[in-house]
Amino acid sequence: MWYVSIFDAKPNASLDEIRLEREKWIKMGKDRIFSQKCRTINRYEVLGISPLKIIFVIETDDPSVLNLLTHHFENAWNSVSYPIVQREIYEAIEEDKSIVAG
Repeated sequence: MWYVSIFDAKPNASLDEIRLEREKWIKMGKDRIFSQKCRTINRYEVLGISPLKIIFVIETDDPSVLNLLTHHFENAWNSVSYPIVQREIYEAIEEDKSIVAG
């Protein structure tokens, strides 16, 4: 299953606090665990905004990895995750037509 996780840095989180959380993640080996449980992990950073915003697109059969990610970074980040499916625009239009007569 595919998921999107959106992380917004908390307004009071310093760049040092964010850096320390990232270093702790690596020192604890969570990056290795995360990589083993996910088939695909893509990380995107939104440019030009403050506070920081990070978006992960993750493919995994083990949704508990989302909790691992969320709970490790919860002191400096607000986050939300959603299951997603890829659809072309024409597919969405067809679905809209089947829901709303038109």
